[in-house]
Amino acid sequence: MKRLPILGTLGSAGSSGTIVPGMTSLPHLKNGMKAARFSRVELRVQAIASREANNQLLRVPWGRFRKAYEEYPRWQALALWGEAVIETAGRRPSSLLATLKKRCPGFVARRLPSQQSEPLALDLLEWVHTNRFGYAKRQGWLDALIFYGVRHPLSRGAWAYWEHCEKRWYRKRPARFPGFELWWRSALQWPLCESANCSAVAAALERYLDWEALTLWLRPLFFGSTGLPLEVLSELKHRCPRISNLNDLAALRGCDTRSSMWHRVVKAGNDRFLAQAGKEGWLSSLLEQVRSHPWHLRLETYGTHWKREWTGRCTLPYPSLRQWKQGAAQYVKSGPVPRFRIRLYPRPSARIS
Repeated sequence: MKRLPILGTLGSAGSSGTIVPGMTSLPHLKNGMKAARFSRVELRVQAIASREANNQLLRVPWGRFRKAYEEYPRWQALALWGEAVIETAGRRPSSLLATLKKRCPGFVARRLPSQQSEPLALDLLEWVHTNRFGYAKRQGWLDALIFYGVRHPLSRGAWAYWEHCEKRWYRKRPARFPGFELWWRSALQWPLCESANCSAVAAALERYLDWEALTLWLRPLFFGSTGLPLEVLSELKHRCPRISNLNDLAALRGCDTRSSMWHRVVKAGNDRFLAQAGKEGWLSSLLEQVRSHPWHLRLETYGTHWKREWTGRCTLPYPSLRQWKQGAAQYVKSGPVPRFRIRLYPRPSARIS
């Protein structure tokens, strides 16, 4: 079975001019091969790629980035579906060509005459990066989109299902290959970790990140000296109805009481949003997804920024949770974005760092 390339060449760019520093590996898959061991050079490249992606992510408003980030997994899946079909069939079925002509105008006409040796998945993604996400490239955050896009739970699900199809179809070629939409729906339901499919992981991830935003919004008040505004207490009671003493305003003025309450709030959220994953055995996978989610990075960065801002102007009205999240979404860092000419390709069945 032919495998997708693992690592490109340092200092090189793609044929379309796209710089792709995002991935040396995909997350460990439940039924995949053992995680790869990386050399010092590869680990150093990963660290550089991560810093570059984070720098770019924080220089674009979240709403603009998120739209592309949520769209990326379908294109990743299209490339993997096409690769699986071609590898098994040993040719380009007419149904495949029809799908690619419809979804990727000009790609088939450009690729067929050239008889490229590069796997279709990589060539198609080059086309996608240039033609579908060209605006991200022009605005200087394409590398961040690729870096986080391949780490999206739905992208990971597509990789897991592609690996399954590669093995299964190699043993027994299907009488008829599934169309892309059917293949994509199957990928969304394929187990990504233990008993959870990628759609379930994505939903759990969104719920936890919403909780993380709440805790970062509250943090300056719990560890500050101004007490908790009534509006904040109202939101907290709504989110954490089982926590007692939230009506004891006198007690909440004390630093020790607020510190203890903070830990109870954090524990309540963890018990609520991590319990199912822990019970079903995929808690570590969920936490790994949290760490590799772009909204998590933005929340932590903005949380640090807001805490510093609030310390200097704590007499102003405290924003609502909705206003705080809007601030996190609109927050961008100024200054030039450095460029690294690194091209890395993803591969399945290995652990993300």
